[in-house]
Amino acid sequence: MEDSFRSPRAKRSAAANGGGSFKRSKPPPPLTVAAGHVLFRLLCPLPLSGGVIGKSGAIVKQLQQDTAAKIRVEESPPGCDERIIVIIASSSVNKKIALKASKQGGEEMDEVIEVSAAQEALIRVFERVVEVAVETDGVAAEKEGGVPCRLLAESSQVGGVIGKGGKVIGKIRQDTGCKIRVLSSEKLPSCALQNDELIEVRPSL
Repeated sequence: MEDSFRSPRAKRSAAANGGGSFKRSKPPPPLTVAAGHVLFRLLCPLPLSGGVIGKSGAIVKQLQQDTAAKIRVEESPPGCDERIIVIIASSSVNKKIALKASKQGGEEMDEVIEVSAAQEALIRVFERVVEVAVETDGVAAEKEGGVPCRLLAESSQVGGVIGKGGKVIGKIRQDTGCKIRVLSSEKLPSCALQNDELIEVRPSL
């Protein structure tokens, strides 16, 4: 069974025209999420989105080819300073990737982890966001704990991330050394859906 995801802009466009087509710009077609696949929505600062897409979409096309994921950078409503990057791929854990991990004393080493295609695509896209931030802002990208990873998730899914008494999110914090917060609804960008919550991940200083 497949689910479909319509971008917030597409939903607003249809609603604004009584469910009809949006004359000013054609909304993108809905993305389908096949059985055994998962959808991630990563927020990207508006000024960095062009560096993720690349000239004529070259970078995002390469990311799709490398990870076997569907990746689409959504348009944002006027006044929103972030864009949603939608990532859809298999949820089966059947790949191994190497990540840079810091040991005590600041020494870096490669750590091999097992991931799904969807997780790999999310990691690679976020790595590109960080690269563009460093290329654009240099040292500024390292301020306040580096570039945050900000993910939108439906409210019904966030409970599984937190866990009973905060045990799940506490374990993730312990295992990764990251600061992980579920932010209040006041922090949601205007590109989010009504039932969304915002999960923010930052490296610990």
